[in-house]
Amino acid sequence: MADSKNQNSPILVIFCGLGLLAFLFLVIYPNYRSMREYDRQISALNGEIALRQALAPIYKKLVEKARIAPSTQLKSPEKTALGMESTGRLAQIFQNIADTAGLTLESVIPDAQTFDQGNGLLMVEVVFRGEFLNFQPLINTIAEQSFVDRIHNIHIRCADENKSIKLTVSLFHH
Repeated sequence: MADSKNQNSPILVIFCGLGLLAFLFLVIYPNYRSMREYDRQISALNGEIALRQALAPIYKKLVEKARIAPSTQLKSPEKTALGMESTGRLAQIFQNIADTAGLTLESVIPDAQTFDQGNGLLMVEVVFRGEFLNFQPLINTIAEQSFVDRIHNIHIRCADENKSIKLTVSLFHH
């Protein structure tokens, strides 16, 4: 009987050793790798936090500078409202603007809902077609108009032969 116990003992030791190695490779090593990944992510986030803390005073100074009132030396036209007769000529007005910028006027669509609100503003969607090199003169020419409140949206579509600029502009009207 003693002989059969001694023969099983080395097999059991080998079997337990293999089980221990399997446990190490299947459980402990993947956890060790994921802990290393978490440590790497934590150190990257700590670096980003340190960078943002270093840049926070500069950002605050820039925000304070942006709150400064606009210069009185900037060229700004006197604001006037479009009358009903001028509102009917919006296509002609924007065609003249397109001509000065070397673009083609595709459409002018006034928003009837903003016209009825009675707040003195009329939203107009204007689409121009042409080369984008003339985009800055177009924006400058629109901004120089006395009846323009502001440009709300700019959408630029640049397909191969189909280049267009769609602007949503608010106009003063009465």
